[in-house]
Amino acid sequence: MKLDKKNIFTIPNILSSFRVILAFVFLTIFYQSDLDNKERYSTAIILISALTDFLDGKIARKFNMVSELGKILDPIADKITQGVLILCLMKKYPLLRWLFLLFTVKEAFMGIVGAKVLKKTGENKGAMWYGKVCTAFFYLVMFLFLFIPDISIQIANVLILMCSFFMLLSFILYAKRYKELLS
Repeated sequence: MKLDKKNIFTIPNILSSFRVILAFVFLTIFYQSDLDNKERYSTAIILISALTDFLDGKIARKFNMVSELGKILDPIADKITQGVLILCLMKKYPLLRWLFLLFTVKEAFMGIVGAKVLKKTGENKGAMWYGKVCTAFFYLVMFLFLFIPDISIQIANVLILMCSFFMLLSFILYAKRYKELLS
């Protein structure tokens, strides 16, 4: 992977880096117990993060700014944001503990096996549609939890189970794809 200013300082890479910063801003605001309107700020941060996630991919493809760094940076920003969200909300929604376990196993697998695929093929194809669906649904669920803080635990659990389904499906489909690429 050739790294030069043209491949590093692209709008999509800057947006992905901004999402990493937003994750830590969210974490800070979430744990500020004396902050007025903290739910609104937290919701706005996640909405901005989700929108920049959507935009960085669109901009990269439309303006030919797809880079190898971006293919790595974008999912890292996603995973940091997702991990922070789950950790922050798991006290209120205990079923998120299981989602966090699935998330951790899936992402560890993706990192280890993805590195092997990259070494063997020399290519990083980027996210597949099922990974994008999983991420979009995850953001939707977390946004709802923040936007509707008094959502019933029953509805929350159904949403968490649906999120788990998409995450497990994504995990299985990526595992199948990686198996084919390593064969």
